[in-house]
Amino acid sequence: MQRLTFNSLKYISVLFIYILAFQDHFGQYKYNFNTFSDDFNEIIKQPSNWDSGDLLIFAGAAGLTYGSTFIDSLVRESVLRNAQYQYSIPVEFGRIWGEPWATLLMGGAFYIHGMAADNSANKKIGFEIGESAFYTSVITLLLKFSFGRERPRENNDPFSFSPFSFKGDNFMSLSSGHTALAFSLSTILAENTNNDYLKIAFYLPAFLTAFSRVYQNHHWTSDVLLGGIIGYTIAEYVSGLHKPKSDDDLMERMKPFPIFNYRISF
Repeated sequence: MQRLTFNSLKYISVLFIYILAFQDHFGQYKYNFNTFSDDFNEIIKQPSNWDSGDLLIFAGAAGLTYGSTFIDSLVRESVLRNAQYQYSIPVEFGRIWGEPWATLLMGGAFYIHGMAADNSANKKIGFEIGESAFYTSVITLLLKFSFGRERPRENNDPFSFSPFSFKGDNFMSLSSGHTALAFSLSTILAENTNNDYLKIAFYLPAFLTAFSRVYQNHHWTSDVLLGGIIGYTIAEYVSGLHKPKSDDDLMERMKPFPIFNYRISF
């Protein structure tokens, strides 16, 4: 139970360590607790505004996840047939990209620089990383507790579930928290650049994270699939909440440019 509590706290603390701790009062676009409160109200109301297209997407994601459970064992056996690279640099890099502290460092660096330099663009990126990670973590934890799916390292049966059993980390396989956070982080970074090469580069670590969770035998394929969908979807929605409504709005928000000038094409 202590390990379970620690995992829960480290996921949910990603946002508040720097969003609530660093309140400032300069700039038109504050990206602080008030912004978070407004966004939270929007995301809570969002399901009531879903149309048939949104419901179809939700059903598709659920169906895809369920369908992939029937190939979980096959994929696991194929991937683990050659396990000598489980702790290679690319695989470990993927694991690290999905760690909560990696999201904290990345988001915190952007947010703190944005405050220190009065740079709204970097502050926006840092805020969105944290906000998206928070929503992603909460949803992921609710699913983990609700399904109580046993991890593949403990049981070869992909249909071993103990819903609402609270048995600990070994029964928190669905969905993959590392993969969800990895896609959340990559999507926010990709959404804040117009450079197609950088967009691709930002998503590569997230796919490495998904692969590493299966290859290191911590998750089933369906776990990482659902995690990726959650992280991507939440990050897309959070980013959309802060999209500029006009060219003037865009230029105001981008003064000065981010610490990494995403807007310059190769």
